[in-house]
Amino acid sequence: MFFCRIPDGNFGDDLNPYLWPRLLPDAFDGAVEYRPKDNHAIDLADPQEELFVGIGTLIRRELPATAIKHVFGSGFGYGALPDDGNWHYHCVRGPLTAAKLGLDPAKGITDPAVLIRLLPRPASEKRHRVSFIPHWEMAISGDWQAVCRLAGIHYIDPRRSPAEVMADIAATETLITEALHGAIVADALRVPWTPVSSKHTILDFKWHDWCGSVGLTYAPTAVPTFWRPRPHIGRLINGAKQLQAAATLAYLIKSGRPMLSRDGVLENRIERLLETLDAFCRPRGFRLNTGSRGDAEARRETADPRTVAGE
Repeated sequence: MFFCRIPDGNFGDDLNPYLWPRLLPDAFDGAVEYRPKDNHAIDLADPQEELFVGIGTLIRRELPATAIKHVFGSGFGYGALPDDGNWHYHCVRGPLTAAKLGLDPAKGITDPAVLIRLLPRPASEKRHRVSFIPHWEMAISGDWQAVCRLAGIHYIDPRRSPAEVMADIAATETLITEALHGAIVADALRVPWTPVSSKHTILDFKWHDWCGSVGLTYAPTAVPTFWRPRPHIGRLINGAKQLQAAATLAYLIKSGRPMLSRDGVLENRIERLLETLDAFCRPRGFRLNTGSRGDAEARRETADPRTVAGE
């Protein structure tokens, strides 16, 4: 299993070791972690290792050319396109990635993080009317917890464990999110969501890529970028930006139009992902664990009735 590891934690990337061993319990001999800011080569015990490239923006030239890369739902967005012939694209995140790679558009199914919908989840009461989850870098650099206190909403830290973040999302009535996988998981759990962007670290391409895969349009509301000030430096400016950010979130609570993909679209994408995953597993003798899946009808019964974007 190949995935990105952010030392402080990042919900989207950390979904890989949470999700895949549960769905493919006997498929992996281990994991290869990519740390994008370490600036060193990715070490493989076997230069012709077979890598499973799943959740994340991982289609990039840094992966070892000699390794066999099986892409299941990952996206493109950073750096140059891969130029070796050892990439096997079973499916990718969305139509923009498929177009960049010159693939059949049918391979742009959706981000595989939606498959968390297949895992058993305890019943969760809605404890939070509105929650906010920032991009992981903004969680490090800005005091968004203070902003949420000012706005009177619940703060979700994307650096916490996937189980904790998902439990918080499931317990939320409406999510405001700067984190792409906050939106994807909320959509999978049928929690209406509203996108925001500070533009500092947000890659619009991957948002448009995923939204295009489920029939939605990405049009985020701008929020200010701010940093934790050093003593006696920048406190006044950051304080003003925190107030501005809190006012923006408060405005979205009153006037925002939360989105959800349609139930039928989500179910279709899940079925297509499972068919593709089964086609990958069957000739290799891997077991696809769908015992916890439940049937589609049961999932539809738990779907939020607001199934059209903006309703």
